[in-house]
This record gives sequence, C-alpha cells and structure tokens, in this order.
Amino acid sequence: MKLPPQANTASSLLKSHSFREPLHIEVLRGATQESLHLVHAAVVDPAGRVENHWGNIDFLTFPRSAVKPLQAVPLLLSGAADRFELSNVELALACASHGAEAAHLKAVSAWLERLGYDPENLECGTHWPSHEDSAHALAHSGGTPSALHNNCSGKHTGFLTLARQLNVDPQGYVHPEHPVQQEIRKSLEFFMGIELTHAPMGIDGCSIPTWAVPLKFLARGFARFAGAPGLPAEYQSACQRLRSAMLAEPFYVAGTGRHCTRVMQAFGEQVVCKIGAEGVYAASIPKLGLGVALKAQDGSFRAAEVALSYILTQLELAPTDANFTVEQPLFNRNQIQVGEVRLARAAHGQ
Repeated sequence: MKLPPQANTASSLLKSHSFREPLHIEVLRGATQESLHLVHAAVVDPAGRVENHWGNIDFLTFPRSAVKPLQAVPLLLSGAADRFELSNVELALACASHGAEAAHLKAVSAWLERLGYDPENLECGTHWPSHEDSAHALAHSGGTPSALHNNCSGKHTGFLTLARQLNVDPQGYVHPEHPVQQEIRKSLEFFMGIELTHAPMGIDGCSIPTWAVPLKFLARGFARFAGAPGLPAEYQSACQRLRSAMLAEPFYVAGTGRHCTRVMQAFGEQVVCKIGAEGVYAASIPKLGLGVALKAQDGSFRAAEVALSYILTQLELAPTDANFTVEQPLFNRNQIQVGEVRLARAAHGQ
C-alpha cells in the first residue's frame, strides 16, 4: 500500500498562539471541590491551523487507543476490508476499546474464525473485561480471561486481517519492524503530518508501538480523518467508511454506558470520537472539518470525558439526546448522588 506524499509537514503547523489556561475540571463532593484536573486541548483544521485551544497544545502526548481509527485506515486502503467483506460491526471493532461484553466477544470470535484464526493468534495480552457485569459473569462461571477479552482484540483482529492481505507471516505483528506496523506508522504519519522517526516511542498496553507527539498533531490527524477536501479519493472513501461504521455501531466502539458510545449516540453524525488511556481523547467533527485532541495532565478518564463534552458545546454542537449533559454525576456505593464532575466555573468565568 503506497501513501501519497505529504502536502503539509510539521513545520507548516501554526507555531504561535496566545496563552490560555488549561481547562480546569473539578470534582465536587457536595458543594466542595475535592479534586481538580487540568486538561490541555486543541481544535485544529486539516491544514494545522489552530481554531481554538486550552493550555499547551504542544503537550507531548502518547495517543494510546485514541488513535485506533487512524490505525484502521490501512484495512481499507489495502483492500482487506473488501476482500474479507468486513461489516460495520467489524470495522467499528477495529477502532474499538470494547468492554468484552457478550456481543463484543461473539463478533470478534466470528471474525477470527472466518480468517482461520483463534484467540491464541492475538498478541494483545489478556485482562478481565472492563465491563463490570461481564467480568463478574466470567468469574462466576469459573472462567479466566483470554486475549479475546482484551479491549483491543478487535483492533488486533484487524491487524491479522491486514497481515493476511499483505501475504506476510502474522507472527510478531506487534513489533515495530513488522510489515503490519510499518503500514500503521505510515498511516499515522500521513494523517498527523509528522515524521515519527525521531519521535519518542513507547510500547502500548496491547504491545504495539506508540509514539509521543505534540497534541496539536493528533488533533490535525482527526481533522483530516473528518474528510478533508484535499485528501486523495481512496482516503476520503476509507475515512467515510470507518466514520460511518463507528456511527452505525457505536456500541461496538466501547460498550454499555461508555462515554464514546454515549457521545456518538447523542450527537449522531456530528461527532466521531475515541478515548485513549491516560486521559487522551480525540474526535472528528465532519460538518466543521475540524479535529479535537485533548490530554488530561494527570491521566484522568473522567476529566477527559467532561472536557470533550464541554468542547463540543463550545463548537455549538447540540446533542439530540436531552439526557446528555457535560457534567457527570458522582455516585457512592449505594447509588446516591454525592457530587459531580464538571468544568470549574470560577476558573473559566462561568
């Protein structure tokens, strides 16, 4: 799979911007602030122009699972999605951090079986389902988790699919030098417009490479994923198909009660979003042609979720679900609301 040359590089991104405070996300217990999270965020167009920002948009950030939609693009460009007739559910799973609910496991298992693989071929490692009820059900049954329960098993099944399409040995597909990861890296470089050769590299939770990039480049990647006018036709088609799959099957991107799923259900075609570990969030806003990326400085999921919801309101996007709110209620073990997580109004003049 050959990628077109970069029309814009890192040097073309806006370098000067006025200082703004990070978003302050507070946790209230009763009416008293108990905790405070700082969130850096950027709203960027496909050319890299910064439309809005909070805090340090050069904050060096490992995208983690937020970048999964960009990692799934080679499935389309290579022809693998067509050859193996991948459904919207399977494409959504390729972009997912699922909770290992029964429907997630069934879909990934069927996809693996169709390829002639089983969970032992997945190199993502194992962990208990992040969906609490599913974890309890597995434990009560006397079972133990397999790689199938890993929240990244859909993405890794996509990697196995790409390996099959490239006609390469799938073993070791998680390593940086493997052809699968080389294709993933090219996709990230293309969308973010940044050369990763000298970027700090780490190993993600599911054992694939992850590169730390300034936050504004992650936002640019999602602006281009939103369907930038200058993208080659095959990229436009690939992005459209992945966005459509995520929006058609938001449950398979995350799961019951999860924020990614709830946002896409509430905003519909207005927002395609993906959270990542350590308080990273990225989103494409197709109708505005913008990308959003944010990082909670202390790695807080709850801060990242509230921050994204707030930024969507600042972009004047309106949820169709009247029950969707920026603030998140805080409950105790008796399911009594004891506080909330919200934008700190004093810090932002509200």
